[in-house]
Order: sequence, then structure tokens, then C-alpha cells
Amino acid sequence: MRAQEITFLKLIQGEKQFQVPLYQRTYSWGREQLSRLWEDVGELVDQHLSGESATPHFLGSVVLAPGQFQAGGVQRWLVVDGQQRLTTLMLAFAALRDHLEQMGDTRGVNRIHRQLLVNEYHEGLDHYRLLPTQADREAYTACIQSRAEAGGSDNIGAAYRFFRGVLAEGQEASEDDRWVTTVGTVLKDLLSIV
Repeated sequence: MRAQEITFLKLIQGEKQFQVPLYQRTYSWGREQLSRLWEDVGELVDQHLSGESATPHFLGSVVLAPGQFQAGGVQRWLVVDGQQRLTTLMLAFAALRDHLEQMGDTRGVNRIHRQLLVNEYHEGLDHYRLLPTQADREAYTACIQSRAEAGGSDNIGAAYRFFRGVLAEGQEASEDDRWVTTVGTVLKDLLSIV
């Protein structure tokens, strides 16, 4: 086993797919865990905007096992532990992407979608960087594809709606034009995973 500290962006870059095995529980983070994460993100955003050097926040561990690899295909990793954190961050980025869409930031939308959420040149299930358990898959893909049913009544939908709400509130409350960009920077580069 090899442990190393890495940012979320470095973990998911490249043509990869993180598969949550069928035996794993469904997504279960609720408002308490989401709020705690958002408080940490908010502190890092404030530090970054004020010019302070913001040290990465340790989010927790993720245990991955190599999955099947096919030549010309995506590199697969089985998520043995950490699926709640990975799923939450992916949903936060889907919400951020959709927030940027409302702001008219096409470049930011494309960057998040292509760099973080999908394997752009693959189709079917290989298209998604994260593939949750079968029970969560429909709700998750609705959020990643920005379909009308995104943000449904299950835990996946609730997390997506949570992030859409806090992004809208934060943007409204902030007097700094760089706020939303800084949120993206914090999520990509200042959340540390082992």
C-alpha cells in the first residue's frame, strides 16, 4: 500500500474513472457533513481573498484499488474507502459549473466539466469520472449532465441543491468579483486527500 497526500485536482486528472463497488453503501452525507465541509471551504476562500497564504485543508483519506485497464480506455480505480468525499466533491463541482453557467462564464463551465467531471472523449459509462453504486447512478448522472431532474429528493440531489444554494448565497454576500473563482481554486487545489 502506498500513501501520499494529493490535491483533488491531481487525484482525478487524466482519463480515469473511480468506480464505487456494488457492495458499498449508497451516498449518505447529509446537511451536517456538507455544512462542515462548506465552512472549511469558506475559511480557505476568505484567507485566499485576503492575501493570506492558505494551507491545504486535510479532507480525509481515499483508498483506491486498481481496476481493469483496457488499451485506449480509461484507467479504472475501485473506491474501497472515501466514496462519500469523492462523490461530495464531484457534486460540488457540478453545482459550481451550473452556477458559472448562470453567470454566463462559458469558459469556466467547460473547464470544470471537461477537466473534472467527465472523460470527454469516451461514451457510455466510461464518460463519467466517478461511477457511483447502481442505486445512486441515475441521480448522480442527472447532476453531471445538468438534466432537469438534477437535484432530486435523494441524498445525491440534496447535496447538489445544498451546493447550488450556498454558492448563490456566497456570491450574493461577497463584494469581491473573484469569490466564485476562488471557490473553484479552493476545491481543486486546497483540499488535500491522502
